[in-house]
Order: sequence, then structure tokens, then C-alpha cells
Amino acid sequence: MKNHKIRIRTYILIALVIMLPVLFNLYSPVLLSLGIRNGIITASFIVFAVWFIISLFMGRSASCGYTCPYGALQELVGKYVLNKKPKHVKADKIRYIVFVFFFLMVSYFVLKIGGLKGVDLFAPNGNPQLVILIPAFIITIGLLSVLFGSRAFCRYLCPQGVFLTIGATLGRKIKMPSLHLISNHKDCSDCKLCDKSCPMGLNVSHMVKNNDMENPNCILCGECIEKCPKETINYSFSIKD
Repeated sequence: MKNHKIRIRTYILIALVIMLPVLFNLYSPVLLSLGIRNGIITASFIVFAVWFIISLFMGRSASCGYTCPYGALQELVGKYVLNKKPKHVKADKIRYIVFVFFFLMVSYFVLKIGGLKGVDLFAPNGNPQLVILIPAFIITIGLLSVLFGSRAFCRYLCPQGVFLTIGATLGRKIKMPSLHLISNHKDCSDCKLCDKSCPMGLNVSHMVKNNDMENPNCILCGECIEKCPKETINYSFSIKD
């Protein structure tokens, strides 16, 4: 049953990569920036806003773990194709700097043009810059996974990941029921299969031993749950203390 669930998620990742040319418009921070620069709310702007609301009670799972085509591309390239484990995991603080830069840039554009003035879901499609930006962006996140292992862009540079982490933290602060991991450290055999399976390179076994499964980089993909032979780790949807 567990292997069956892992295969299902792998099929989802493959489907997301195949649909990447279409999904690019929905998930692209590039298109979001180009739209805001012209005072336009694009499809990616709306998607980011919707995922933020969902993150209040689902954390990063729904977007990062199961529906982001960029994450899917990185995971397949870094983990399944090249069998490269995440490297330099502790350098993940860089993404907060990237998020601040991204937030300030977006704020600057909004203030400069006097606010957002309309909605055009696919407005930047006619922009000639996209001919270069789209393939450059996809190649960049693919190369990062080749060099630094699975989901390197997610770990170091993705502004949406930080945005959703903020949403998940806010949800816990206001005591909303939310999806999170729980563990029973007494059942842990220290096999470290959870560490090996984590696409974000987290030290899951250490989290289990400390009975603290909270980590801002966790995308709640469930890989550690499926790999654990002792069923030590599980999902819980409840108000987290």
C-alpha cells in the first residue's frame, strides 16, 4: 500500500512536468512581477493569493508538495534522474533574503504606478521578454537541482515557499486546525529511511527523536511517512500546540 502511494505521487510529479508549459502562467513569479510592473493582476498573482489562504490550514503541502510544477521538475531531476540528495541544506536562509528583495520589488512597482489597475490573467504573454525568460527560468531551476540536489530552487530561492511558510505560521498563531506531522519517537528504530526519502533534505530522524516535527522547509509531501517501516510518522489535522 505504501509503495502504491509513492507511485501515485511520482505520477503526479511527472504529469506536472509534462504540463509545465501550460502551468507556467499559473505558478510563475516572473509573470507575476511583469504583470504588477504594468499594474495588472495576473493569473499567477491570484494563484499565489489562493495558496496563501490555503496555507493557513494546509501548510506548504497542497502547493509545494503536490501541485507545483517547478518543484516536480526539480524533484524528478535531482532525486529520481540523477539520484542526487540535497546539499548545503543549512544555506536555506538565503531564500528569506530573496523573498525580501522580491517583496520590495513588487511593492516598488505598485507604488510607482499608483496601485493595481486591472485584471488580465495572461497579460504578459505578448511580452517578447518571455521568449527568453521562460526557458531561462526553467533551465535555471533544473541546473540548480543538478548541482545541489533535489528541490534546490525551493530550498534557496523560491519566494512563494517563504510566503506559504508565513501563511502556515499565521494559521498556527491564530489557532486554526491545520495539517502537520506528528511522531512517536519511542517507536523509532533509527533506520534513517525518513532522512533519505526527504526531497528537501531535512534531518527527519532528528525531528522525530526530539518529538518536534515542525520545520519551515517541510512541504508535507508524505515521503517520510511512506518510507517509515515502524509507522512512527503520521499526518494530523488539528490545532497544533
